[in-house]
Amino acid sequence: MSLIPAKLKIHYREQNTTLVIDVRFNPSEYTLTHASQFAELNIPGLNQPLLQFVRGQATTLSLEVFLDRTDDRESISDDITTLRKTVKIDGELHAPPIVCFEWGDTRFAGVVTSLRERFVLFDRQGGAQRARVQLEMKSYQSVEDQLQDPPRRSPDRTRTWVVRTGDRLDQIARREYGDPRHWRVLAEANGLERTRALQPGQVLLLPSL
Repeated sequence: MSLIPAKLKIHYREQNTTLVIDVRFNPSEYTLTHASQFAELNIPGLNQPLLQFVRGQATTLSLEVFLDRTDDRESISDDITTLRKTVKIDGELHAPPIVCFEWGDTRFAGVVTSLRERFVLFDRQGGAQRARVQLEMKSYQSVEDQLQDPPRRSPDRTRTWVVRTGDRLDQIARREYGDPRHWRVLAEANGLERTRALQPGQVLLLPSL
């Protein structure tokens, strides 16, 4: 399969500059890994703990790019030096710079967490002309961008509620959804016919609205 050109754009906020590396990318595959973090909620009397969503985790991109200077017979040392800067600290961010991988309609912005170089072709002076570079990146989204996401109409953190003495569905609905009238949602989700007969220790499901 022919190699398709791609770009790695490295943005340095301190100097307000962007360095661009033209690479060749084999489109046969790349890997995106998505994950979420859950906590185990131990409830007495249940056979296994309930899983409680805590937060999402950064998406990870794994791929291999090709650096090739055989056409112009130059060394790829400058490109390699630039790539190595992706795992060094940016003076303003106090962290490595933000890198954007672009290939066709694919665009992934993040930070490089792993960089592995393998040199496969050299000129007569020993300068590398071709290399295969394995990259792992974690997605990056600024706090400002995350705060602009549409609010989620669901319980804030928990997905279950353990009933305590004196609890009522309307009180739980007010606390979790901000509106006591949503007690009907709780009743239907938990198959409750006698909505005032809650038992201490009873576990209620809190569905998304």
